[in-house]
Amino acid sequence: MTADEKHRRRFIPDNPVRASADGRPRRLSPYLTPERLDRGLVVCLDGVGGYNWLPRLLRRGLDRGGVDAAIVIYNWSVGPLGMWAADLIAQRRNRQMARDLAETIVGYRERMPGRPITLVGHSGGGGLAAWTLEALPEGVAVDRALLLAPALSPRYNLAGALAHVRHRLLATYSWGDVGLMGLGTTLFGTMDRRFGPSAGLVGFRLPPGLTAGHQAAYEKFRQMGWRPRMIRDGHLGEHTGWTGIRFARRILAPFVLGQTDHGQALAG
Repeated sequence: MTADEKHRRRFIPDNPVRASADGRPRRLSPYLTPERLDRGLVVCLDGVGGYNWLPRLLRRGLDRGGVDAAIVIYNWSVGPLGMWAADLIAQRRNRQMARDLAETIVGYRERMPGRPITLVGHSGGGGLAAWTLEALPEGVAVDRALLLAPALSPRYNLAGALAHVRHRLLATYSWGDVGLMGLGTTLFGTMDRRFGPSAGLVGFRLPPGLTAGHQAAYEKFRQMGWRPRMIRDGHLGEHTGWTGIRFARRILAPFVLGQTDHGQALAG
């Protein structure tokens, strides 16, 4: 299989033009057209379980917010049977899926130089997003990254991921997400196999013993906690609120477009 074929298989389902019941071809996704790919790329990763309905809402919101790049969903999960089990435990497989996505991003960057790339991971997909960034080769970076309610431990070292972000990595958290990002990760663990409240509940903390280079990398990091004023944007503080259509349109789309810069830096 050539590199170009691998690139297409990652982002475009097999048989992208399929015959419908009457034998007529069906159109490709309106979010994945040559015109949109020429304007940039947004890759969305869902949480554990592989249902992928939340990224679909997120995609609609980004599109309505003016993001005219290609918006694709990378299905990394084992599937619904993987919830709380294989998707959390299968570290070797998860890292390989991250390397596969990193390879695809490299391919897109080579074919579409200068186009903006944004990587978005929600919940367990936040772990995959961080590992994808870490897997990128030296000199290759995305423009922006979003870790929405990431199921990573609060002191997970993001310096390796930040080294492959040009402008900003924004992480979000909410104290209202106690059911999944608190109790859930305490009982079943985070993506990096720690047991306790996750960064999706309490936010990230600076890990101990950072080198000067790692501290410099964290200058590209910001995090944003849920606030009651976000209710007007359709986010009630729950786990799924970060991917809602209205929230994505009003808050996340301007970030992806480089029009806003949300969040605060981590205090030393």
